[in-house]
Order: sequence, then C-alpha cells, then structure tokens
Amino acid sequence: MNKAIELTGRPRRVFTDRWLSAVLILFVIPAVAQELVPDGPFTDAECIVCHETREPGLVKDWRNGPHGSASGINCTDCHGDRHGDSLAAARRNQACNGCHQGPVNHSYTTSKHGVILRLEEHRLDWHRPLKRGNYRVPGCSYCHQHDNDHGDTMAPEHGPSVRQWICAGCHSPRYVREQFDSGRRQQEIAELKVTEGEGLLSTASTLPPEEVATLRKPLLQHLRNVRLGVGHQSPDYQWWHGQPALDGDLIRIRDRITQARRLEAANNTTTNH
Repeated sequence: MNKAIELTGRPRRVFTDRWLSAVLILFVIPAVAQELVPDGPFTDAECIVCHETREPGLVKDWRNGPHGSASGINCTDCHGDRHGDSLAAARRNQACNGCHQGPVNHSYTTSKHGVILRLEEHRLDWHRPLKRGNYRVPGCSYCHQHDNDHGDTMAPEHGPSVRQWICAGCHSPRYVREQFDSGRRQQEIAELKVTEGEGLLSTASTLPPEEVATLRKPLLQHLRNVRLGVGHQSPDYQWWHGQPALDGDLIRIRDRITQARRLEAANNTTTNH
C-alpha cells in the first residue's frame, strides 16, 4: 500500500502518494510534471487520463491512428507500464516486432538500415527524441512515428514530401530524390506486371474460379513486396522477393492458360471425331 502523506496548512486530509502526484501534475506545476510522475506501474486508463489533459493532440492522434483504441492496442503495449523508460521502450524495434511480423518486418530487417541497427542497437541512445538526424540509423519508430507522431508519419495521405524531408535528415536532398525516383519506377514496372497478369487471367475462361484466384494471389503479394522493398530500401524485397517473383507469376499464368487451351483443343478434336 502507498505511504500516506498528510497535507499541512489546510483542513486535515490524507492522499496517497500516487493521487497527490496526479493532482500536482494536472493542476499545480505542469512545467515540471515529468519529474514528479511516479514510476508506476500504470494502467492504460491512467495514462490516458493524464495525457488527455497534458497532451490532448497526442491522444487524439493515437485514437485516430492505426494503433487507436479500435485496434485493441493500448499505451502499455508499446510503452510498458513504467513511466521512467516508457519513451525509450516504444522507440526500440522490439515494440513493433511483436505485432508486425512477416514481410513488413523481414523487409526492414534485411535492409541496410536494418542490418546496421542490429549491429549497433546496444550503442544507440533510445531516450533521444525522434527528430531529424538524432539517430545513427532509423528504426521503425524513427520513420513511422517521427517527431512524436502517434498516427503514421509514412501514411500515404501525408504525401511524399514528408517522407523525403525525414530521409533528408541523414541523406543529401539529391540522393533522396534519386532514390524516390528509382522507387517510383520500380513500383510502376511492378504494377504493369500485375496488370498484364490480370489481363491474362481475364481470358482464362476454361479455368475454374478458384484456380484463377490462386494464380492471382501471388501477384498481389509480390507487388506488395516491391513496395515494401522500396519503402524499406531492401534489395531482397525489391528484387528477389519482388520483381523476379512477379516474372515467375507471369510465366506460371501463361503456362497454365496455354496448358488449359491445349487440353480444351484436344478434347474438342476427340469429340468431333
């Protein structure tokens, strides 16, 4: 049980350490509230009550973002239930990797940024704010929750200028433009391949619908891989898991359609005889 504290100079009243700190944080000395917050543990409800008063915009961004209350993800899932290390905990990749597995995580891990981060993770000061150039290498939160964004800084609705601005915190503007131009061309080529595959499948009248769906599925998966490879600067996902994989999808679609047409022609010949 928390130790009780008696307030003097007012009618005799007893508060717990925890609620006294909350009153001071919210109403008395918000400028130094960070130093007065006990370490916890805290519940998600307690986090929200305090931060809605101190940082209502942050709570609003969280609620409206991909990690909002509708997603089932709460404050303590990323920050932990202790206040002292809550910021550093959410900035480490481990806070994201627990949920974001598969190609999303693997495409970053196999990128140059991901490799450097694995090698130097223990040297980084995760207490530093997520601001331009503050980290030797960007982790998940540096790009996706840049400058205290609790939505997704990389979301398409923010446009390419925001992404370019963040990248230019470490790289020269010309290099960033070249990489974005290259990525845009890669995605255009990948989308052309998907369009070609969709066009071929639309002519596959002899194939059952479930087989058409099976042939279409890898097209969309490998298109996503190209996009992840471009976004995370992962050569493996731009190429091995991306463009060549799409080429393989097209070969398999053409071969299957050709095979089905030959079988249909053979059956028609047999029937006519």
